[in-house]
Amino acid sequence: MIGIIPSDVRANRPSVARPQNTVVIPQIVDGFSYNTQLLYLPNRYFPNALAQLDILRRAANMRARWFVIPDDIDTPLQPYDTLYYQIEMAGGSYLWGYNFNTISATDPDGDPVATTASDILLQMVDSCTGVPLFQDFVNGFGNSITGNSRAIPILLTQPRLILDPGLVNIELSNRTANTIFCQLLVMSSEPCKVITEEDRVRDWTLGLAGIGGMR
Repeated sequence: MIGIIPSDVRANRPSVARPQNTVVIPQIVDGFSYNTQLLYLPNRYFPNALAQLDILRRAANMRARWFVIPDDIDTPLQPYDTLYYQIEMAGGSYLWGYNFNTISATDPDGDPVATTASDILLQMVDSCTGVPLFQDFVNGFGNSITGNSRAIPILLTQPRLILDPGLVNIELSNRTANTIFCQLLVMSSEPCKVITEEDRVRDWTLGLAGIGGMR
């Protein structure tokens, strides 16, 4: 005999699926989707970090902006020296990923020598809040992605909001006696901005003032 189901039990029962009311979000087709070496392992770091980027990847009013430090790949990082660099992002940008690698090195005599990303320590700090991206200087080897890796690029646990003035301080420290050539790639997503005629006039005026100061 089928008894009467109490009202409190009926209230806690899962609702019946109604396909006609289901909202299907279209698949995002971007660079992440084309990583043929990426295996979907839901308990690993990369899929969980990638899920945090879902909003940014779907945002129509955001655009990609990448920075390389240093700008010139031929800029040497001298022995036991630190490169201080500052990048300027648009206010309201999100820092979401990065990659680091060493290119080449020379010993004190100027001869080529092998180098690895572990020879460099790096740090990034939001100058607005003073909050560092890492707790302390980190070993470059743990922040370097090679062609054999399945997780390109390195993703933050969640995107870091960069407020005005949008300045990020970066330090690259060489802890060897060799001269090293390296580069850090910083990936961000910035809000799209409509450029008005007033903006054009202001930029033009500032550009003319800069040229006049160089004479």
